[in-house]
Amino acid sequence: MKKIFFSLSILFLALGSKGQKSKIYYSLAEALKTPQKVYTLNLNHSQLLTLPESISTLTNLTTLSLSNNEIMTLPEGITKLTQLTKLELDHNKLTALPESIGSLVNLEYLSLYFNKLTAIPVSIAKLNNLQYLSFGNNQLTTLPESIGKLKNLTTLDLKNNQFKTLPDNIAQLAHLTELNLHHNKLTAIPKTITRLRNLVSLDLDENSGLTLTPEQEKFQKKIIAKRTEISK
Repeated sequence: MKKIFFSLSILFLALGSKGQKSKIYYSLAEALKTPQKVYTLNLNHSQLLTLPESISTLTNLTTLSLSNNEIMTLPEGITKLTQLTKLELDHNKLTALPESIGSLVNLEYLSLYFNKLTAIPVSIAKLNNLQYLSFGNNQLTTLPESIGKLKNLTTLDLKNNQFKTLPDNIAQLAHLTELNLHHNKLTAIPKTITRLRNLVSLDLDENSGLTLTPEQEKFQKKIIAKRTEISK
């Protein structure tokens, strides 16, 4: 009888833990009451102008959604959320990211679509688990050389920026399947881009001064054929 009771107790604890992890918090104030129990926090469309440093107390947080707000800067405390796997910051007014953004070593998904970023911290190279990265619709002109260290990246969205050139080591992103460079100011792309053998999507449209080498044109046609084959 004692064994049965003990087994049931373990089962209820496990179920309770699973339920807690699946709960989504929609209020920062509520989340801060029991910070250790918060795993998912959704503050989209919350009219936020800033985030408090106390966000750093949510040390078990794995998903943080902050899209469609008015956030201009991020507190350094956000980089202490080292369990984060997903961070969404689309449609805000960010002009820069914390230099220590590379501390979020478990991030797999980082989206900063539609902000006002003008530079990317070099420390982004430390996000070794990153698979999805979007800097679409910002004011970026250069990519740091360190971008080539994101070995697990499969999607890189750089559309609607001010890029004129790209670093040669973008070709080190061996797992990349999607590269979006739509609507920039590119006049050339690195010759090494043809090494990205896993690409199934390469958008170079609306780069009016862009000239491709014959090898790059052949490479682009192969990608289009591959994508057509996949979509059948």
